[in-house]
Amino acid sequence: MSLSPQLRPTDFDHLETLTDREEREQAYEDNAIYVHDEPQGLRYTKGQSPRATKRSWQSLDAILHSDASASAALPTREMRISRLFTALTVVAGILTVAGTAASAREGLDLGQLNGTGAVLLGGGLASVGFGITAGVFYGRTKQGYEQAVGLYNDSLAVRLGLNTPAGAYIPPAGVLVDEEGFIVLDERERGVDEPAPEAEPEAEPGPREASPAPAGEAPVLPAEPPGEATAPGAPSAPVEAPAPAPAPEGPAVPEATASGAGGAAPYDGAALELYPR
Repeated sequence: MSLSPQLRPTDFDHLETLTDREEREQAYEDNAIYVHDEPQGLRYTKGQSPRATKRSWQSLDAILHSDASASAALPTREMRISRLFTALTVVAGILTVAGTAASAREGLDLGQLNGTGAVLLGGGLASVGFGITAGVFYGRTKQGYEQAVGLYNDSLAVRLGLNTPAGAYIPPAGVLVDEEGFIVLDERERGVDEPAPEAEPEAEPGPREASPAPAGEAPVLPAEPPGEATAPGAPSAPVEAPAPAPAPEGPAVPEATASGAGGAAPYDGAALELYPR
């Protein structure tokens, strides 16, 4: 295990006893490993607390060993080889320093190589070779830990009952998802098989009310349909007079002329006076 500060291991025995869906989802958010892309490289935190310290991949030993799947995926062999060659690089560096101190007076003569020169030359070449090998296996170890983080999160979701072993999301009761796993409907208070309520017919619009006319203008009255009484005070339409009845047919009466011929004189309307004989 690394000497770096470690993230707190996960208590899977307690998490597997949770039965409520919301508690299991909250437990996943609190115990999952989140990756942060920082300028100095990838950093990791457990949970989404803003006060959590972002640590390097060397701080993942304890939390990854708490899960069997993630622990089995750790690059143990690459880590051991990297540590071995790192130690050899340190030893070769010490030999290089010793050879440099021993041959400081005579110097390094490649034509007539002596013991001190061989120690100096061998230590320098070994330091370079061991350092390169240690760096290669160090990079493989880092990649292995990054892959183990994904396995840890997947195993956590499966053990909490949120995902299937194949990685498919298990929706809670009352939630509909499409073929790709996206949530379509989230109504947990209504059953999945319950039909949706029918839409109510829209009410017919009522008669429009006349808006108040602005000050200084006469109000505009709405047009009345035919057959209804007009409002009081409104001018009534003119009523046509009935056509006169035709006169009965009879003997033609001769019209009076100016000379008096051809008919009786016109009646002037004065009463007749009668005297006894």
